[in-house]
Amino acid sequence: MAEAADQPAVAAGSEEPFLESSGGVIFRQKNGQIQVAVVQTQRGAWVLPKGAVEPGEAPKDAAVREVLEETGIVGEVVDDLGEIRYEVRPDLWTGFVPKVVHQYLLRSTGGSIRPDPAEHVEARWVAMPDAVRMLHHVNERTIMLRAEDLLSRQNPENVGA
Repeated sequence: MAEAADQPAVAAGSEEPFLESSGGVIFRQKNGQIQVAVVQTQRGAWVLPKGAVEPGEAPKDAAVREVLEETGIVGEVVDDLGEIRYEVRPDLWTGFVPKVVHQYLLRSTGGSIRPDPAEHVEARWVAMPDAVRMLHHVNERTIMLRAEDLLSRQNPENVGA
């Protein structure tokens, strides 16, 4: 879902509005190798799939929905990878607003990879080490490294293959 559709929320016990998104690292094992899905923006940057948390929606559920919408891949959450926090300017008339992106590790359970044409020009499976190098944003590379570490503890022979 488009980031522009994000609507400011208010943190519990706070008057400060913020934008909330959710997404993450969705992986599969193929030919003895861990692969992850990445998407390419209209501007050419490779990023992790993510999008707005809908009102009343849990961040974990939003991650599953957004990954499906942006990649065509059905997934199930297997771990929490933490949050990314930064500021965005939603439009020309609004000042900078804090944003939080909940990140999850998801296992692919089905679907066929394809980009959401309204938002991305390409979606593809890549080897995890390649994804770390491809990702445009440093904070997303950090999330990918965290996912790589978690998966290597579960399946050490398959992550860097």
